[in-house]
Amino acid sequence: MAIGAYAIIGFWQFNNSCFRLPDLHNCYEVKDSLDLAVVASAVVGSLIGFLWWNTSPAQIFMGDTGSLGLGGALAALAILTRTELLLIPIGGLFVIVTGSVIIQRVFFKITKWRTGTGRRVFLMSPLHHHFEQKGWQQITIVVRFWLIGALCVLSGVGFFYLEWTYA
Repeated sequence: MAIGAYAIIGFWQFNNSCFRLPDLHNCYEVKDSLDLAVVASAVVGSLIGFLWWNTSPAQIFMGDTGSLGLGGALAALAILTRTELLLIPIGGLFVIVTGSVIIQRVFFKITKWRTGTGRRVFLMSPLHHHFEQKGWQQITIVVRFWLIGALCVLSGVGFFYLEWTYA
């Protein structure tokens, strides 16, 4: 969903006479923004194919190499569309999950340093493992994280539209 947001942003930034949209003339000047939208759409299409085969039970696995590549593509799209700060709300779910790991580690180290025994904020980190430990089913966690991710993406695209329209 986050990369799909950059497909929309890249298309909006494309300001050609045949694609001119009303009241959307204050966009960032980005070279080849339509090309970036095509690249983002291609990545989204490949991820849809991956998800098709990765339903429960998973038949193929992405692993760290694939997820790091996707994170790099997301960061590259943010940089090339000149919307780096929008990556925070668009990738809000990633920020939340990473923040849970940071909170867990810092709290554990501080309590270990002060009391000699480390304590935890969450049952396990990252955050989705905490919910597994609480007894939630995996499909419940996945769907709720999808919903949270979709809300984050919608807020980021909304911020882009508002900033672009009223700039």
